[in-house]
Amino acid sequence: MEDLRKINSMQLYYLWRNLAISLLCIGLVMCGSHMVPFYMAPVVSLVLSAMLYTMLWNNSVTGERGCMVVVETMLYTLVCYTFLSILLVVIQVLGLYSFPDEMIFFNDPYLPSLLLLPTGLAVTLFALFFRNHMPSYKRFRMVYGNERERGYFGLISNKEMDIQLKNLAVVFAVLTAVVWYYYLNVYVSINRNARDWYVFVWIVVIMVILDEIFFMIRYYNLYLDLQEHNEIITPEELRDVTARTYLRFYVICGEYMYMDRNAFDRLNQVKGVIDTPFITKRTVNGIPTSEVKPIVENMTNLKGGMLKFFFGRPLAGVDKHTLLRYFYFLDGDISDYKDLGMPGEWVHFDEIKRIYNDTPSKMATNALTDISRLSTIILTEKIFDEEGYRKNRIKSYRGSLSLADVRKCELDLQDDKWLRIADFNSDTRFFRLKKFLREISGRRNGSPVRK
Repeated sequence: MEDLRKINSMQLYYLWRNLAISLLCIGLVMCGSHMVPFYMAPVVSLVLSAMLYTMLWNNSVTGERGCMVVVETMLYTLVCYTFLSILLVVIQVLGLYSFPDEMIFFNDPYLPSLLLLPTGLAVTLFALFFRNHMPSYKRFRMVYGNERERGYFGLISNKEMDIQLKNLAVVFAVLTAVVWYYYLNVYVSINRNARDWYVFVWIVVIMVILDEIFFMIRYYNLYLDLQEHNEIITPEELRDVTARTYLRFYVICGEYMYMDRNAFDRLNQVKGVIDTPFITKRTVNGIPTSEVKPIVENMTNLKGGMLKFFFGRPLAGVDKHTLLRYFYFLDGDISDYKDLGMPGEWVHFDEIKRIYNDTPSKMATNALTDISRLSTIILTEKIFDEEGYRKNRIKSYRGSLSLADVRKCELDLQDDKWLRIADFNSDTRFFRLKKFLREISGRRNGSPVRK
């Protein structure tokens, strides 16, 4: 399971590249609007928006370039800026309000920084607070799982995404303050000079370049640090890597689950957490179910149990490595199974749920992820139908989960359908309106409809 801490070096590159392209768009809008005729300024931002949208679409198909929240944030920034600049022109043409000439792209000079920078600040702050609801984040999470399921890189990328968004917010905030202070207190429209262009255009470009260099150095140092701790896998090594399938078994008897209270969490490198002790690996690419049951029978020294597939995912960045989860149900009473050949004890599922809710830090990362997925799918199916409407009109009804529910459950726990319904259902504000808009745009439960 140590490979869960391996990070594909290309993943670090894409972390920087996505941010670099987003920052580059700011500089291109500044330079482009200064170089082309002023009335063509919205065309520059629209072209860049189309480029970013193409990147998002290609990534939604391949998923190779990681989470694109920063790129999506910049796309929204450029789109909002474009329509805002057009809206100001329309308002002025209609005689509803008169804006400064520098904010209207039909005038010369037109200063896009006056609109773009505060717009970028507003959009980035929105992304910071509502990142988990952004389409690109949802799509990536559905394909590769949450940050815990994506292994060690998931934990790093989640942290870096926050840092990148906060960095964008700071960049936009500082530049907005500088540009607007200069415009209100220093700038004289009848006596424009080189200093004006330096503040309104080139100081923005320079800060963008410096920021890109800063993150280039940051990720190079991160790469060296991970390489020193043998946590990097290069594309060359990936081509030669041996296919491996990791197996996790949850052994269940009645309402008890056999767990090790002093397990070692390989993702967070923490000992003393609760996890299943039945973990193994095979150097093969996938294992038929018929071959899985003998493995858990040998590990537990118990035969005759019922094996049930839970779900599996490829490890993000290491396509030849897969992590599969299974349930192994035993009949009778826990007193019949005192020695399972592994360190651990029978723990009542109510206690596991209490640890999950009250002190999740005491649970191993993968166990926490698995319990979260299991409870979300089963409870969502109990509460909502496939269209996202409540089966029971009592909104306070939340349902309960037991291991008996897990055993008799006939849902496909590999399918993310119920996770999407849990994320978007009739308890969501303006559900009917949003659902109607999604149906028009060809999206269902927050994901693109693919034929």
